Amino acid sequence: MKAAFVLVALAALSLAVWLAGFGGAASRLLIENAVAQPMDDSHLGAFLSIDNQGAPDRLLSVSSPVAAATLYSPASTVGLPVPSGHSALALDAAHISIRQPETPFAHGALVPLVLSFANAGDVTVKARMSDPAQAGAAGEVGLFGMGDICIVGDGEPAPEITIDATPEGDGWQVRITASDFTFSEDLMGLYHVPGTGHGHIYVGGMKLGRLFAPEYHIGPLPPGSHEIRVTLNTNDHRAYVVGDTPVTASTIITVD
Repeated sequence: MKAAFVLVALAALSLAVWLAGFGGAASRLLIENAVAQPMDDSHLGAFLSIDNQGAPDRLLSVSSPVAAATLYSPASTVGLPVPSGHSALALDAAHISIRQPETPFAHGALVPLVLSFANAGDVTVKARMSDPAQAGAAGEVGLFGMGDICIVGDGEPAPEITIDATPEGDGWQVRITASDFTFSEDLMGLYHVPGTGHGHIYVGGMKLGRLFAPEYHIGPLPPGSHEIRVTLNTNDHRAYVVGDTPVTASTIITVD
């Protein structure tokens, strides 16, 4: 059994868990911002961020002592890759699905979850109950999650995208080729300007972050095949859709 040191800190509405393993294969995971949101009348979604400051890992499963909980992933059936660096379980990516118990969790309650990692072992976090998730139309066009979409209008720029990924250093360099689209960090979160916005990048269903430039470096990944996916989004975070096709591209990489 791995010896571990766990420091739990609760600050404001964020619960952070620091797990550091001892020995040659040390695990250095900072898990924080764990929240749970009602998805419908019978299920919750739990979301959190992971800062992996050590070797790549894999999230194998999740459980809870108070409710049925499972991993919900759009891209992986053998656990979720946790690359070195930042990644997240998010509304528009892989996340935790929790069946609402007979007595629903109250707003602000803490839902205990046990995350099982291949290297770091089991670590317990508590997700704070928040407001219900707002359902959008992303699922209707084949995108994962509950986000909203922006259908490109007549005469507006119609973005297109391709991506490729190549080994670089101890990780992977992703290069995005986008046409009829301008990356803009300054306008993020503001009003929609046709043909501008940012990207979202995922690996194996885990959300890595937002893209404000046509390149992104992914840190070391665990062995296996992984799907890298990029979508283009408006300044107000809706996914671009041309006709009935979302503006997204993916590629598969293999880590020995």
